[in-house]
Amino acid sequence: MKKLKMNLELSNLGEKTHIWFPLPQLVCGEPKEWLNPIDFKIVADKKFGNQSAYFITNEPGIRISAAFLLSDNRESGNKNPKIFLQSNPMVQSDSPAIKNIAKYLFSGVSGDNGKAKKCFDWVIGYLEYANPIRGLYSSIQALTDRKVDCGGFSTLLVALLRAAKIPARCVFGWAVESKYGYHAWAEFFDKKKHSWIPCDPSVAHLGNRTKLDAGFGFINDKRVIFSVGEDLELTGDNIKWNIPLLQSPVVVPLDDNGIPTKFFERLIWSVV
Repeated sequence: MKKLKMNLELSNLGEKTHIWFPLPQLVCGEPKEWLNPIDFKIVADKKFGNQSAYFITNEPGIRISAAFLLSDNRESGNKNPKIFLQSNPMVQSDSPAIKNIAKYLFSGVSGDNGKAKKCFDWVIGYLEYANPIRGLYSSIQALTDRKVDCGGFSTLLVALLRAAKIPARCVFGWAVESKYGYHAWAEFFDKKKHSWIPCDPSVAHLGNRTKLDAGFGFINDKRVIFSVGEDLELTGDNIKWNIPLLQSPVVVPLDDNGIPTKFFERLIWSVV
């Protein structure tokens, strides 16, 4: 079975550096291979339970390597769907603008699956794929800017679904056939099937312009899921760190006064 291998090299670090290395959410929390010089512990964010390996070091540089099995099972766990109904700074489902669009879209549409498909089709027609970033476009940014990356497609779709009281969430991970590796998509909870249904609006929008194969209700390409949900709080040794998404290693180097410092990061990935 193929593996996703990730090598993280850091230099010019601060007096103390905190590192959260995301773990696949379906492989018992641990990669199959670790090549690293220091001990770590497994931690989880309190909101959604996404796991990561937490490292802390006083060294000026460090290298961490890990390899994760590629799984055909992309169901990202039956975490309580009710926690994926709330608005947050990245998915503003309580925004009047979002609510008004949802109300317009759902007029005359019955059933969660039908509403989800209506939202999906509207998002892929309204947005244009452009301007990829390492962070995450909020749903309001996506609604306003219109030219966004896969994260913007996902947050806007999720916001519309939550506005309709349909549990939905962004999913963050790596798509093996993607040029960038980083990828985001969405899921909504089907109450009848009691399962999460994948939706990849940016891939559906791009069509044959991408090597990925996914759309409404299906994903046919190899992926690794690193986290679900948005606006997370990571915890470590006397530190709490807020991030919009957990998709790649989070590195926080601090100086003697506890102020984040600049650092050099090099993340290399390959499929072996």
